[in-house]
Amino acid sequence: MRAVLFLVSSLLAAGPAAAESLYKCVDPKGAVSIQSEACPAGSTQAWKRDATPEAGPSVEELAARAALADAEARRAAETARLAEEARLAEQARREQQARQRAAEASGERPPTKSECTQAHDFSDAVLAKDWLQLDETQKANLRQWVVEQCADVYES
Repeated sequence: MRAVLFLVSSLLAAGPAAAESLYKCVDPKGAVSIQSEACPAGSTQAWKRDATPEAGPSVEELAARAALADAEARRAAETARLAEEARLAEQARREQQARQRAAEASGERPPTKSECTQAHDFSDAVLAKDWLQLDETQKANLRQWVVEQCADVYES
């Protein structure tokens, strides 16, 4: 940020440059020259070009560029964070699958959840999804289904 401020202050301190022109001159012998002064007497002017440099960016343009670079850096950091999160989730999924395969190969039966626990997990997952927009009747039906799945647990 200090470098940007230094650049802006340097440009402002330099002041406006004088308008300059370049001239292409051809003398009577056919020699060509390009110079910053008008062609001398006896030579022909082939062309004249404006040589004034373009003005640098304004303070507002520099601030906009800095803000854009900052936003791009934040977007890149968020993308990297999401990619790392996805990589870790995939790694955890693969490790879980490897543990399940190892347990099956050894003849060990993996622990299973009861129907009641599975029903509660399912109900919690459904209710957490606001985009499903369940009405009260649907929510009541879901609760009733969970109660039916857990009937053995509640009776004992």
